[in-house]
Amino acid sequence: MPSKPQIEEIRLPQTDAARGSDLSADNTIGAVEHIGFTVSDLDGSILFYTALLGNGPFYQATEGRPFLGDVVGYPSCRVRIAFFSLPNTPIFLELLEYLQPTGRIVEMETHNTGIAHLCFLVTDLDSELQRITALGATLRSSGPVDRPDGGRAAYFRDPDGITVEMQEAPN
Repeated sequence: MPSKPQIEEIRLPQTDAARGSDLSADNTIGAVEHIGFTVSDLDGSILFYTALLGNGPFYQATEGRPFLGDVVGYPSCRVRIAFFSLPNTPIFLELLEYLQPTGRIVEMETHNTGIAHLCFLVTDLDSELQRITALGATLRSSGPVDRPDGGRAAYFRDPDGITVEMQEAPN
């Protein structure tokens, strides 16, 4: 079995936009590279998101080098991280479990400032909702909700209460 790569070895693939090839002089922001969520139990979240996405993380590590504390503003911090490829996009999903400082569970209601969610486009919302509830996700509504444009949508929560949305396009 091949050994896991060390954190120094990871080089996340970048789109041309992320490298800056299409940036104007007035805009130095490139493409979105990843979205990150802090989780309470990385192993449990890996199981959930592996089942949800159909593939496991392409990278996992425990990280505690000084630069990380400098970036996130917590000196001496240590985290466990996992990166997942997301379907049909170059954007990655990063899951982080803070080992130091330890975190606490916060109210993950979407009406609270700062709470984010991730949305996936699906072709069969009914079957996806059945599948994710079997994985332990909690629906926010009684089922798919009809949108004014003829599509349908639903919010659900992962094991940490993080909101994920699925949308089905109009027929």
